[in-house]
Amino acid sequence: MRVFSLVLAVLLAIAAGASGQTTYPSLDQEPACQSLMPAAAGGPVPRNPDVAVIRFLGVSNYELAYRDNVILLDAALDKLSWWAPNKITTEEMTKKVTAILLGHAHGEHLWDAPYLSEKTGALVVGDPIAMRWVRGTGRVADKNMAVVKGLGGEKEIFKFNGFLVQAVQGHHNVVPDEYMRKDRAAAEAVGALRGGLTPEQQAHDRRLGGMVPLGAGERDTLITEGTIAYFFTFDNGFTVFYTDSAGPTTEAEKQIMQGRTSIDLGFIPYYGGELAIPITMEYIRLFKPALMLPTHHDGHRNRMLDMPMGPLNLAIRDEFPKSKAVAPLLRAPVCVNTVTKELYVGN
Repeated sequence: MRVFSLVLAVLLAIAAGASGQTTYPSLDQEPACQSLMPAAAGGPVPRNPDVAVIRFLGVSNYELAYRDNVILLDAALDKLSWWAPNKITTEEMTKKVTAILLGHAHGEHLWDAPYLSEKTGALVVGDPIAMRWVRGTGRVADKNMAVVKGLGGEKEIFKFNGFLVQAVQGHHNVVPDEYMRKDRAAAEAVGALRGGLTPEQQAHDRRLGGMVPLGAGERDTLITEGTIAYFFTFDNGFTVFYTDSAGPTTEAEKQIMQGRTSIDLGFIPYYGGELAIPITMEYIRLFKPALMLPTHHDGHRNRMLDMPMGPLNLAIRDEFPKSKAVAPLLRAPVCVNTVTKELYVGN
């Protein structure tokens, strides 16, 4: 029986070769889907050219590996002390980066972008405020910088092997002042229960917190004009939307959905504590993603280090039962076959 099985396997392989078809491992056997090592740090890339591998790296930072592309969505790998460590250093993430797409000019979304571009030659794309800071570091070559406003035009569409990316004007999250005062008080109380930070952690956080200074005018402009989302259109029709701040949704985002009823993958913001669900659901209703991955859900000071996805998942299931929301663990591979839509989530 073993001999027969071996002969059959050989004949099937010969037949596949004769027909010009290449066989690939299933997602649960795909090496890139079994590794915690990001592609930017030298980890495996998918063998199957139809498979995209996505890794959550903290706050709104994701890596997308597809064919010979390694795209970083936001670039702040060094983390503040109250966040769970991603156990990967910025220095390690310099083996290969094709492009860095920045959402907005708050430090926890871009402070490692200049270093990563300097070491890898990656293209850095961002709004004028973010790119003013990137350029000011002196670490990124002019040819590797692209300033966008997300209002359309050929210069705001970027071509990669297998897909296009279009910059789309977004909107930064706006939380009422009264809510923020209560939220900060709750965060301080939780911080006291946790025992506070060591002097070394405090120094580390002060360094990162002061790395990307903004002027008063820039802080205001960032909210309505300086937040950029990105829409991916793959050559095979697969669609992806990424934004790192929780809106409200904009006219540019609504326009990108004209003629579309849904998308395949949405990186959707889930931030703002008790206010988060209605904010996130506004995006879910607009984009109707088959798969939703959250951004910024662990970026809260001291409390709700990983905001519970259960309440949001129930809201999505009630309204869009065909959509699936997944909160991946740090560095865990989320693999999607962009043709068959097969999904695999690693640990």
